[in-house]
Amino acid sequence: VVVHVRSLTKVTSPSLRVGALTARGPAMERLRAIQVIDSFFVSRPLQETALELVGSPAWARHLRTLADTLRDRRNAMAEAVREELPLPLDAIPRGGYHLWLRLPDGTDETALAAAALAAGVAVTPGRPYFPAEAPAPHLRLSYLSAANTEGIREGIHRLGRAWRALS
Repeated sequence: VVVHVRSLTKVTSPSLRVGALTARGPAMERLRAIQVIDSFFVSRPLQETALELVGSPAWARHLRTLADTLRDRRNAMAEAVREELPLPLDAIPRGGYHLWLRLPDGTDETALAAAALAAGVAVTPGRPYFPAEAPAPHLRLSYLSAANTEGIREGIHRLGRAWRALS
């Protein structure tokens, strides 16, 4: 069973709430039965605006620019993690908005996220993102909303201070 969900929100604007859902057979019927399709309804003017946006010549340029910016931010974050924290990154993704930092067994990821927030940097405990019990504690580090790579480096520096204070 495959259900594919897409959205324009992250590549355009948080207020452009346009998405698409693709499914077949029983999965689609269940989604219809629980009214997911109806709650995803988007007004016609917003649909037409989105269509004009993704059909414009500037759309491809926007996606390339966004990809380049995200790659630079991802690389800056990975480099800063290697310099500031004695912890392994599980993987460096080719795309996306986050890096996953594996924490040593027994680490309280929630306490670390709270300490990081007190130090002025927001990170997310990883446990809620696993469909079952997490294999180890993790932090999800986002580079999407950072203003620039210097902000990312400063955030990881603050996370490193929080980590050292808890260790």
